[in-house]
Amino acid sequence: MKFEMKSLVVAAALVAAGAANAAAVTGNVGQAVVVSDPAGSGRQAELTLLTGSSGTLTFSNCDSSFCYDGSDPSTAGGLISALNAGQVTIEPVSPATGGELRQDETDILSRYSAFASAPVTSVTADDQTGQVLRVGSAGGAKQTGVRNSTLTGGFASVTNLSFDLVNRTVSATLFGVKSAVGTRPAVTYDLGTQTLWTIGTLTGPTTIPPSALTAADPVAAMSAAGFTNIQRLTDARGVYYTAEAQNQIGDLRVTTAGFDFFKNSLGLTNAGISALTAVQSYGDVNSVLKFSVREVPEPSTYAMMAIGLVGLGFAARRRAK
Repeated sequence: MKFEMKSLVVAAALVAAGAANAAAVTGNVGQAVVVSDPAGSGRQAELTLLTGSSGTLTFSNCDSSFCYDGSDPSTAGGLISALNAGQVTIEPVSPATGGELRQDETDILSRYSAFASAPVTSVTADDQTGQVLRVGSAGGAKQTGVRNSTLTGGFASVTNLSFDLVNRTVSATLFGVKSAVGTRPAVTYDLGTQTLWTIGTLTGPTTIPPSALTAADPVAAMSAAGFTNIQRLTDARGVYYTAEAQNQIGDLRVTTAGFDFFKNSLGLTNAGISALTAVQSYGDVNSVLKFSVREVPEPSTYAMMAIGLVGLGFAARRRAK
């Protein structure tokens, strides 16, 4: 049997071309992606998102610790105040979990905070800089209201949030139904994926530094880069590290499309529109990304492997003759 040498040469060329072009690579939980050292050392790291990564969305509280229906000027601007005005309930959408905080469990008007915690399902990174570009999650939150002076009733579901850390936007799957009113039938708003919020502030580490793995003290180097809960472990492949990146995504401001979605799905009246318009920030997200990272062979190692394959091909060809 003869080896086709052209195929080996093409394969080697493709490997070289892939190494030269930057790309956004996405890894789901348990799926490794390879990123390069942003310092330009040529080193690469294999990054794997671990189970337990999550993001917790906390809807904006009132300016005081206790808000009723928005009639107190000191509570203006908080989303909870607007939701209390419409007596809109909030519940998590699986697999997210969450709840509400009230001073009186039987009185929705005593609610002063609400949250939803969703599992992180994917991370997208730039393979040539190590910068985290996007974080995806599953589940979300559902807001439901019945007819009153601020809305005609309905529900608005926000799920599968995706955080674009470069363009500072948050997109989500939006689905809502405005309740039937009299002879008017219910109206469904199935908008698919839309940009829901813009991100005002972002803190915490967002770049994976492969060069830290070969520092004199990798744990100290990763800690200096902002990572926490760092552990040095070993397995059959050698040494690797686990760590956490804790980030806060703050000052979420609703887009026009997002505002219209809530307005239409809940059937906001003029009073409801005024209450929602007064909201400055919808809240913030505290995320914890748990991952493992290990150094992978440098590109020169792959080049030697390619040369070895070519050598094996020549030897096999000679034997075939």
